[in-house]
Amino acid sequence: MRVALIGAELEENLALRYIRSALENEGHEVLQLTFNQAAQTETVASALAGSGAALAGYSMVFTARSREFTRLATRARELGFQGFQVAGGHFAAFNAEALLRDVPALDAVALGEGELLMCELARALDRPQHVAGLRLRGHTPAPRAAPDLDALPLPTRLEPPDSFLGLPVVNMLASRGCRHACAFCSIAAWHRLCGAPRLRLRTPEAVAEEMTTLFRRGVRIFNFHDDNFLLRRPGAALERLERLHGALARRGVGRIAFAIKCRPDEVHAEVLERLIAMGLFRVFLGVEAGSAAALGHLGRGQSVADNVRALSLLNALGVHTCFNLLVLNPDSTLEDFELNLAFLREHPHNPMNFCRTEVYAGTPLERRLRRQGRLLGDYWGQHYRIADERAQRVFELFYTVFRQRNFAADGLHHLTMQVDYEHQLLDHFFGSEAALRRRVKDFIVRVNLNTCEHLDQIVEAVHGRTATDRLARELRRRIDVDGERLARAAGELVQQIRTVAAPRGRRAPRSPWARKAAAAGLAATLSLAGACKKVDNKASYGSHVFEMVAQPLEGDPTLIKKPLGDVLLPALAPALNEAVTLEVQVSIDPDGQVSSCTYHPADGAKKGRPLPCPTLIFTTDIPRARGRVFHLSYSKEEVGAALDRHRARHPDARTLRAPDARPIETHMSEMAPAPTLPHPPLTHMREMAPAPHPKRPKKPAKPKKPAKPKKPAKPKKPAKPTQPKKPFKPRPHPTEMIPGPLDDRDESD
Repeated sequence: MRVALIGAELEENLALRYIRSALENEGHEVLQLTFNQAAQTETVASALAGSGAALAGYSMVFTARSREFTRLATRARELGFQGFQVAGGHFAAFNAEALLRDVPALDAVALGEGELLMCELARALDRPQHVAGLRLRGHTPAPRAAPDLDALPLPTRLEPPDSFLGLPVVNMLASRGCRHACAFCSIAAWHRLCGAPRLRLRTPEAVAEEMTTLFRRGVRIFNFHDDNFLLRRPGAALERLERLHGALARRGVGRIAFAIKCRPDEVHAEVLERLIAMGLFRVFLGVEAGSAAALGHLGRGQSVADNVRALSLLNALGVHTCFNLLVLNPDSTLEDFELNLAFLREHPHNPMNFCRTEVYAGTPLERRLRRQGRLLGDYWGQHYRIADERAQRVFELFYTVFRQRNFAADGLHHLTMQVDYEHQLLDHFFGSEAALRRRVKDFIVRVNLNTCEHLDQIVEAVHGRTATDRLARELRRRIDVDGERLARAAGELVQQIRTVAAPRGRRAPRSPWARKAAAAGLAATLSLAGACKKVDNKASYGSHVFEMVAQPLEGDPTLIKKPLGDVLLPALAPALNEAVTLEVQVSIDPDGQVSSCTYHPADGAKKGRPLPCPTLIFTTDIPRARGRVFHLSYSKEEVGAALDRHRARHPDARTLRAPDARPIETHMSEMAPAPTLPHPPLTHMREMAPAPHPKRPKKPAKPKKPAKPKKPAKPKKPAKPTQPKKPFKPRPHPTEMIPGPLDDRDESD
């Protein structure tokens, strides 16, 4: 049977790839369609409608993108898809009844992990009511037992894999679930809903066997996406790590680097020393709050002293450590926010980000707010007002003025994490000079203290009741000016790190994957995210999708849409028979020039087909546009106007047909869009296009002075003989790959 799996893949999506592997292991043909943003709806729906698949599974994990996926399923039906459509993932499972009521295009919702469920559904598609864990209209299913993690087929892999500094990287899972039950986190609720134990572990030997296979194929960086990599008791954690270390050594695995996530109260010196000996280079630390009251409201079960001790220990051992703070929650006060701000100011040495606590289905926080009558919105997006109006005003201010810095794809705090991430890899594999290390650490402190200064101004304004819209505009202007300056410094540091790594990386042996990467000639423009855990995807709130590995920088389309359109649309006019909506993907190199460009007609005769753009002479001097990937959309009206201008200028020209091209690739490294909500967008998600600054009124023009009489021109000197030009030498092409998404399994922090 042909089965289609649809979901985001900004990095390797382990959720989809485990399901895909299980289906292929049973002999099914699997078509994996990547759906990273709403602009791909028509393309993906067309591909699905024409795929011939009998079964389609949607990975509906994130609340913020839920409407996009339901629109995609509906559009696929409109285009003639006749197969069975099932939605899975956190959002779908927690809202199964409402989805089946409101979205006729969906036939069922999967409750639980998808590997065995999808395989059974493929075998029993004519009798889905017999499939355990499958919710149908008017039918509540029997629960499904959780699979043995060691018995599952290993996930399929991207080929060639993503890479950093020329070193291939993959995502890994050594466990599923978490023993803790934080008030805001949906992990425990998810496993309770699905009838699975809170935490299941793969054996260290099974993990080592998978890592060995990948190591022999050239992988050197392993990003573990376990919700909590370490065990609660230090003795048990050490025993498990020793087994893993020994199994890797017996299999001949050499120098590697790996990243983990863990809680501060599970960080112990002896455990860290073992991890570092194995190759640990990065920890995403679950600090979450810098005040005792906030940690209590969040149900973290840890203390501020635990946070301080863990940060001090990790920094002393030289591990790249970053964290996120949930600086506000429904019960925060202004004084509580000030304590969180003081924590940031006292610990400026680590890349960090901050946001507000958000509400997810099934969590203790959701139940409490509903019981108190404080839950606003609906299942498509829930929110609240903070009880302390002063704290609410702080949230409204910092969300407005810090949107670009905290939540944009190229936000300064993400760039700071990128700098430290890449420098740590450089130091781990190739070695780094003390001067460069000092520059990197000083830069991190400079960014964090600059953020604290601006947050201080917000607190002062709320205390003094001067927090007006005018102040917000002025604060945003200052923050953006500082951000531009610090972003340039980040770019210089990243360039220096890559320059140092390049000759050393070339001396390293090349695996077949690495050779493919070099041949593909894909340049990596990376942005490390590290805001909140896997919540509503990367738009207005930080998420686990961006937490572990650097992401490609997607630029704000408004930066170049107009100037690029002035060049691109006239160039495309001869190849278009009619006005159509165009989706354009363009990469701008660090020099501000177009390095690649494709366009996809979203309607008309060539619907959904990727076509190469003509050669474009286009350069931008906007710093935030350089080294970015842009995804643009031009309406029929914009394209039609360009066609009309072209025909007016060339009335006798014949319309040319654009050359055929391969079908659109399904693993594009694009960012997920921000949600549309009836309140200021929530703040756990990462990518958020900043609102334009209000235009200032123009000053009245001054009267022109009378022109002075021109001086007589001086006689020209004889021209010097021309020198022969130096032969052109092409720049070496970067070999790093654009990374894709992390495991999209949960929506939690």
